[in-house]
Amino acid sequence: MDPQEEQQLELEVLESIYPDELTKYSPTHFSIKLSLDTPSERKHRLLLDVKYPAEYPEVVPDLNIIIPEEEEEEEISDEESDEENENETKLMLNLSETIEFDSNDVDQLVSKLIEEANLQVGMPSVFALTTQLKDEAEILFQNKLEQTQKKYDEDSLAREMEEQKKFHGTKVTKESWNEWRNKFREEMKIAERDLENFNKMHNGKLSGREIFEKGLAGDDEDILNDITDNVKNVSVS
Repeated sequence: MDPQEEQQLELEVLESIYPDELTKYSPTHFSIKLSLDTPSERKHRLLLDVKYPAEYPEVVPDLNIIIPEEEEEEEISDEESDEENENETKLMLNLSETIEFDSNDVDQLVSKLIEEANLQVGMPSVFALTTQLKDEAEILFQNKLEQTQKKYDEDSLAREMEEQKKFHGTKVTKESWNEWRNKFREEMKIAERDLENFNKMHNGKLSGREIFEKGLAGDDEDILNDITDNVKNVSVS
């Protein structure tokens, strides 16, 4: 059969299969818009652009994959907008809504299509290639989602472990213990000098009022002894 006749017949079949998805630019150039089945509430689409070389199907068709811009959503009222803002946090937690195809993904998909097209040289292959593209894209989407979920789980675990450190405190090591011990001993020397100077100024005795006003840290027994000594020194005239 003449290549042009085969191209025409295949294009007619494709138009019947994809009446709304296929856009014809010329007898040898058209595109098919594919809607992917994903767990996302967003609509993910790919556009398969096809050009027939003069010798097709005896050669591979020219294939290109385009990521179309997202279609604009219908305008929503202020009330609906408020409700959407309230649900924004929930939507952010739905990781499937964050998945996007990038140029590397497109290159990977095109490479697989060309590989399959080479296996089908000699027969019309656009329908088979379109079906394969949809399947491969949905698998790729799921793989990207699983990778994103894994990273999210790892980050969540790291944050949780960091939070738990606040409740477990700092792990004591030999080095940290020695550092604390030396610092404590140094602070105690300062406290001892202050206490010694204070006792010299007051002849080692405190009045009851001074005990409460100064709030001097010490043993209860020492404070009680100071109070007792002061009482003994009181003479009744």
